[in-house]
Amino acid sequence: MIVKSKSIKRVILYIILTIVFLFWAVPILWMVSSSFKNDVDSFSKVPKIVFAPTVANYRDAFFTRGIVKNFINSVIVAILSSCLGIAIGTPSAYAISRFDFRRKEDLYFWFLTTRIAPPTLSALPFFLFSRYVGLYDSRLMLIIVYTLMNLSWVVWMMRSFFDELPKEVDESGMVDGCNRVTVLIRIVLPLSRPGLIATAIFCLVISWNEYFFALILTNVKAQTLPAAITSFLTIHGLLWGQMCAIGTIVMLPILVFIFLTQRHLVRGLTMGSVKA
Repeated sequence: MIVKSKSIKRVILYIILTIVFLFWAVPILWMVSSSFKNDVDSFSKVPKIVFAPTVANYRDAFFTRGIVKNFINSVIVAILSSCLGIAIGTPSAYAISRFDFRRKEDLYFWFLTTRIAPPTLSALPFFLFSRYVGLYDSRLMLIIVYTLMNLSWVVWMMRSFFDELPKEVDESGMVDGCNRVTVLIRIVLPLSRPGLIATAIFCLVISWNEYFFALILTNVKAQTLPAAITSFLTIHGLLWGQMCAIGTIVMLPILVFIFLTQRHLVRGLTMGSVKA
């Protein structure tokens, strides 16, 4: 009876997991397949599973709409903002983890609230600031905004990873003549490398997929791929094929990157977990 009960629970679990997977995968598969369909197949009342694929949507996106420039903007902004977020947020997280000072937890909570707050709350100040200093429609403005967005994630995640390391590790390094900066760079960060990689992956994904600020703070020159999708909304209607092609292009690099770094991602997330 016990074996039978476990088998039934396992079957129910597999059914639930299958439903969740289909709920997640079907829209993505529909988008990818639509990117290879012509207009007739895309607007068919009965969705066509079997069709003659075409690369016309990708050709139009790259050569007619000039998506290459938007792709370069996305790469530059995502990488630089992630690196800056890690460089600034990691020492902050280390200080919160290792030092006791007045209102430390309030400061830590403030970092979290900057991420909890809705983007619309800071959209207007960022827009006015960018126009005032002449950074509207520039990569630099997006890098600044995305770095500020990533800081909360970096501080929140890296603090949990640093808390997993005993303070005796720092003390042993200081006994050998290292100062706090040297201890962080030569001892703590190498031991926290899986967590650092996991945090960097999260920051890169957030910066790459961000749409709202890219739409508000850019126009033509610094427009990223997610914001460029709006250019397919024309007076003649929505260009579904090209939109699906761009959506596939936006999704593919992140999927490949996560697939290549999934070992570090899983290890980093496990490292930051609470041990019983």
